[in-house]
Amino acid sequence: MDNSKTTAKDFWTFTKGFFSFFKLTKERRENAEKPKDLRTWIVHGISEFIGTIFISLGLAGLSIYVSKAGQTPLVIEEYLIHPIIVGFFAGFIIVGLCLFIFLRWSCDLNPSVSFFRYLNGTNNGYYTIYKISIQVLGAICAGLIIYGVGSLTAPTIILKSGETVKTISNAPIDALSAAKKAFEPVKNVSLTSGTLWVFFVELVMTAVLLFPIFSPNINSKYRDLFIMFIISMSVWMGLLGGTAAINPARGFAQQLPTLFFHQNSESLGAHAVLKGFGDANTGQSDLITLSSTSWTSVVCATAAMILGDLLAPVFYIFVQGVTEKVVNPMIVKIIGYKNYKALNMESPAKNKKQ
Repeated sequence: MDNSKTTAKDFWTFTKGFFSFFKLTKERRENAEKPKDLRTWIVHGISEFIGTIFISLGLAGLSIYVSKAGQTPLVIEEYLIHPIIVGFFAGFIIVGLCLFIFLRWSCDLNPSVSFFRYLNGTNNGYYTIYKISIQVLGAICAGLIIYGVGSLTAPTIILKSGETVKTISNAPIDALSAAKKAFEPVKNVSLTSGTLWVFFVELVMTAVLLFPIFSPNINSKYRDLFIMFIISMSVWMGLLGGTAAINPARGFAQQLPTLFFHQNSESLGAHAVLKGFGDANTGQSDLITLSSTSWTSVVCATAAMILGDLLAPVFYIFVQGVTEKVVNPMIVKIIGYKNYKALNMESPAKNKKQ
């Protein structure tokens, strides 16, 4: 009986280690920080507001339509020549500038990052809610700016039916486009599959983003450089997966123009045709029907994107515990098992010691 109790206790202690990085109880949140005075609250709020607008315009702004090649509208992103350059631009230029400018005050600029700081006991609840609220306001402002600029720069296209339609202000993340990114054996271009892919890609990408920011095993001197590089890789992953928000605030800024200004519009229907989701000979009378499907695709992608981004902190903090207790010890043992490489190598320094 005692052995069974001991075994159960050991198992519970082992399993509890998976959640060791969560710091949600009062006794584990003694170091949770918040601004010490009103001035600091205001300064941090301004930093988060302006920083969120900056990062949203720098990344979501790449989706603004500015010209066309033939009858294919082009977004700013395509003038960066190649997806690899887009990734480096996002990581080392936009995010790099955010770190250089805003890190001296408050530089979350991402609700997922702020939520993680709450889960791991870095910030208290009031400060977390404050930052996320400011980030949402910044995202709305950025989305309105994107809509305003895109409305001025969006080109007019001629459908094969001969009718002319102005494109939407920017290209949103949508579920149907994400579904087309899957390989042929499993490709299923539907709202359900596309929504699931957006959720999965955002969950993984955002967890990858959180790694360089919060991993205790990265030297603080190199952390910011790691952040820039790994964000570049996360963007590449997103481009492959059909969604590259990595940040629900920046992602919402990209979706806002379509969600609030292009519902049931001919422009959104034309956008669906250009994406290959409608008949190229469609006239204006049928564009509204296509617009409804395309708008639903954007709504589904937006919900999946936000949910995936906000669950990523929970997922990553759990993975931290599992890695510490199971994954890393197992990898070390597997690689070290009967590994005699070090014994079979020599160097001048080793020979002198002998």
